Parts: sequence; structure tokens; C-alpha cells
Amino acid sequence: MIKAMPQDLLIRNFDPLHDTAALMMIDTSFTSDYVYEVAATPNALRLYAKPVAPPRTKHYSMKIDEELWTKAYVAIEDDMICGFMATQLNSWNRRMVIWHFYVDLPRRGRGIGRRMMDHAIESGRRLGASHFWIETSNLNYPGIEAYRRLGYSLCGFDTALYRDTPAEQEFAIYMARSLTGGRKRENGDAAAL
Repeated sequence: MIKAMPQDLLIRNFDPLHDTAALMMIDTSFTSDYVYEVAATPNALRLYAKPVAPPRTKHYSMKIDEELWTKAYVAIEDDMICGFMATQLNSWNRRMVIWHFYVDLPRRGRGIGRRMMDHAIESGRRLGASHFWIETSNLNYPGIEAYRRLGYSLCGFDTALYRDTPAEQEFAIYMARSLTGGRKRENGDAAAL
């Protein structure tokens, strides 16, 4: 079943005073029957998707810490906040870091995330960003697939980032999307993901 793209979707700047309570109502959870794992040899690391049973569910807590990000947007449909994105431009390498990117679970698959990403990319271009970058958990197989559909590709991972945290059984996967064409790797983009 194809879900209809919302026609009356509004994307606007986040207003912490008025939007925070509604933002906390967004269901950030996902369930997946795949996760990413790392196979290590003495000279290489390989990332691969692995089926898991039973499926895993994870819920991201939203910490609205404005010190990490400088720009944030909400998506509004039917007078309700249904999406949130927060970014920060690193001036030294013109990287736009995505700190938060969520679409309410019952509204996913309708183009809301794509419209939010397009809005953020246009804003990033105006600010001089050369690329966008996002970090997510190896458990977030559905999110990684969504980022790929939005033009992102694997640019790295960190098996130690979450040590000594509640997520220490997970590892970080990094993805990026060039806004300038960038340089192409000899073996294509990191297609092994």
C-alpha cells in the first residue's frame, strides 16, 4: 500500500518555547529484523547486514540541547508536529552535521523525511555547506536504508563510540551526502554497506 504524500505539510523553524512539548510526543522508535555487524581480519573491517530474530526495537530519546546544533526545523501536518531535524554547520570543513532527524512512526513512508531533508539541504547550500553528515546506530537498518534513498552513502563507522553508555552493544555508522559532487572513490561509493 502506497501512502499518500501530505499536500499540506509545513516545514518551519523550530520554536523551543512553543514546540518542545509537542516534539516530545513524536514516536522515534523503529523495529528491524536486520542489523549491521562488523567482520574483522588483521588488515580489514567489513560491514554487513545480518538477519536477527526476533526483530529488534529501539527508541531514540530526543535531548533538545541547543548547544550542539544551530538550526532546527519541524514538519507540521494537520496542525501537529510530525517531524524534527536539527543541524550544525562546521565551518572548517563546511560539513552540515545532522544531530536529530525524526519522523513520527505512523507518518513514515509518505515523503515527510524527504521534504525535510530537501529543506535542510537548501538551507545548507545557502550557508555554504559542501556536504551533509549523519551518525546512526548499527541497529537502525530501516534508517540507514532511508538515508540511502535520500542520497547518503557510507563514509565510516566506529565500534568504540558507544562504550560505557547504555548503547554499548551497538556501534556508530556514519553516512554522508555531497552537495558539490565531491571526489569519487576508485571502487565507487562505499557500496559494501
